Amino acid sequence: MSDRRLIEAAFPLGPVSENSVRERYVAHGHVSTLHTWPARRPLAASRGVILSTLLPDPGDEAGRREVVGRMAGYDVEVRDKDENLIDRVEREGIFHWGRENEDELDKFRGQVLEAYRGRAPRVLDPFAGGGAIPLEAMRLGCEVEAADLNPVAWFILRCTLHYPALVAGPGLPLPVCRPEGAAVAPNESEAGSRGSLRKSAARVSRDTPPRLLSPAAKPGSPVVFPEHLRMWGRRVLDWARAELAARYPTYADFEPVRRKGRRRSGKRPEIPYEKRPMRFLEPDASGIASTDALNEEEFDSDYLADDNNPRWVEKPPVAYLWARTVECGNCRAEIPLLKTLWLCRTQQKRVRLTLTPREVGGVDFSVEAVSDGSISSSGSRGEHDGSVGAGTMSRRGATCPCCGTVTTMRDLRAAGEAGRLGERMTAVVVNGQRGKEYRLPTEAEIAASCVSDGELEALYADIPFGLPKEPTPPVGTLGVRIPRYGFDTWRKLFTNRQLLAIGTLMRCVRLCGVAGDDDYDATWREALVAFLAPAVSRVAERGNVLAMWTSAFEKISATFARFVLPMVWDYAESCPLSDTTGGFNQAVEWIARVIDHLNKVAEQGGEAKVELRSAMDRPMREFDLICTDPPYYDAIPYSDLMDFFYIWLRRTLHGLSEETDRAFATALGPKWDREANDGELIDDASRFGGSRKTSKKNYEDGMAQCFGRFRESLRDDGRFVVVFASKDPNAWETLVSAIIRSGFTATASWPIQTESRTRHRAKSSAALASSIWLVCRKRPAAARAGWDNRVLAEMRTNITQRLRDFWDAGLRGPDFVWAATGPALEAF
Repeated sequence: MSDRRLIEAAFPLGPVSENSVRERYVAHGHVSTLHTWPARRPLAASRGVILSTLLPDPGDEAGRREVVGRMAGYDVEVRDKDENLIDRVEREGIFHWGRENEDELDKFRGQVLEAYRGRAPRVLDPFAGGGAIPLEAMRLGCEVEAADLNPVAWFILRCTLHYPALVAGPGLPLPVCRPEGAAVAPNESEAGSRGSLRKSAARVSRDTPPRLLSPAAKPGSPVVFPEHLRMWGRRVLDWARAELAARYPTYADFEPVRRKGRRRSGKRPEIPYEKRPMRFLEPDASGIASTDALNEEEFDSDYLADDNNPRWVEKPPVAYLWARTVECGNCRAEIPLLKTLWLCRTQQKRVRLTLTPREVGGVDFSVEAVSDGSISSSGSRGEHDGSVGAGTMSRRGATCPCCGTVTTMRDLRAAGEAGRLGERMTAVVVNGQRGKEYRLPTEAEIAASCVSDGELEALYADIPFGLPKEPTPPVGTLGVRIPRYGFDTWRKLFTNRQLLAIGTLMRCVRLCGVAGDDDYDATWREALVAFLAPAVSRVAERGNVLAMWTSAFEKISATFARFVLPMVWDYAESCPLSDTTGGFNQAVEWIARVIDHLNKVAEQGGEAKVELRSAMDRPMREFDLICTDPPYYDAIPYSDLMDFFYIWLRRTLHGLSEETDRAFATALGPKWDREANDGELIDDASRFGGSRKTSKKNYEDGMAQCFGRFRESLRDDGRFVVVFASKDPNAWETLVSAIIRSGFTATASWPIQTESRTRHRAKSSAALASSIWLVCRKRPAAARAGWDNRVLAEMRTNITQRLRDFWDAGLRGPDFVWAATGPALEAF
């Protein structure tokens, strides 16, 4: 089968999308969940291209269609209980999450082995990143090598490909520990070495069974590794809660029981009751705040048995909303810098902040529910929301709500650089009985948010490398705006309370590596800490001063919703003790779900080798397939953004193993090294004295050198597959030049829809939804040159026919335009 027909056989219906919502395929095990690094490739696209590239030609069109049906599946009608009506139509096949047919995969693995005469084909991804491509090659039974230069990516690869293979299998019995609710928070642990951690671990009591987080887990019976991770995650949270509960106060409201999702029967009307001021709940020694004592003291059991009777109901905090402030240059009032006043804007509920100017000093806040019952069309609704929810910030700058004076963006940058930007808590989000509720902060909550520098210094004195004082990327770095406003170290991206919470969680995670010495061998202990470390990073990713509150979904959005670090004026501070977005418990649960999926791949798939090295270094062996997703020209400053996670992983993993210590030996991740002529490949002029020409040449030369190494490492009959997505002609020019200069020729191409249409980037611009997959082979040494007029004529013919195919397949917009690159390169 020709390479073009091979790709067309794999994707005959045009662009293929695994899921439209990113969270959905994350829930089924997308490896990016391990570290919140935004995913760029649904796994099914990688699986399909790798499999179709390795399969032999069936020989005829009927055979190809049969292969396609087995891979992509057929429509299956699912009928209702009575089997009279079609309830829904599903597609079954190995491309679909949760419906991978193991028997079918085994057949495909057998065909691949037969094609390679009984040996597993060798597959390399030299820019492996989060590991989507090597993971799918593993699933197909290939012998895989995954490499990346950045230590964060290398560590994610270890979590994706290496550790799951070590802990896969039936598992071990859950260890015993202190009973639920007991205080076991470690204190004054010297976390600088594994030996000192062992001294602290001796204080941990483990004489009774722990809370079981899975109904299938019974005392004494073996359970799989994810259950152990869930248990230790809960234990870490219990330790941290005992130390941090006072910093996140819980209050109770006096009201009837209103159970979420359940309507009142109507048989008994709600009893009128007198509103009472909310009550502060004093946490116990374990950090648990409960209303049981209040209610039992005031009411009898018969009263509490009736949900209509009001009683004290706890409302734990979910998030604290903050606004930066600046002094007005005219009236000297404090200006809250707010992009919007909306706190909640859903179909069922609309809540906003209101500003009331004081006579002197600034404004007072209040929270009010907004009714828009008179608004009919979506257009008028948007106009209404813009008028009643407009904040103080605009493109011009900040408008003072007291006198109307505008503080320009230049003045705001100057205030940030001089350290004159303040901050003020505007609202508190709590978990109510039927969803999120909003109120003003209390004095106690404002006081609890104030953590002294001395307290932080004492905590981080026992943590390797101390407070994260490493510098942020310099001014002018691609996509990074924060240095212009005074955020010149990573420490400044976190409030003192956020640093206290992250440091406490980090110290408790490090303790887990030795607290389970009697229950696990060295491999399991290392894997346990390795999988808990990204949970700390997930808390940090939603627990910093760049995280925003999303009023449409009532949750904290990820800092890296886009591949940039922009300035944020009003931000949301998560509560790491909560069970909602931004909490440690939820972070561990997401990772455990990923491991559930990865363990199955490790049990069924081939071998994987993970390397921390540059793509310019030649591997030690030859490969049948090199499939990779290289850096995208000037689109993403990978290393600069990964440093956000690097600083926390370096501190959490220190002393875990010799490999991790070597990988995270330097203060920050590797950038381009001029002396060694090696490093991260990205077209960023700020790294070359502002010279765009030098930066572009460096990227193009570097990519050509990498592709040349790939050619040397590829068998003569092997294939090189490149994944690329860009709307920049310069980016495509650079990629094509590197392919030609390194001695490859493109033999097939196909656009595959790999990007979620609901991601932030797609909502705000004409972003690409597809990636172009180019299949290349080694160009023969005796290749002939062609006259330009004939080559151009063949290009036109090739492009015309293929674009018609793409249009019929449903390709539109910028994807349709750039899909022509592949067919043109084939002719060239």
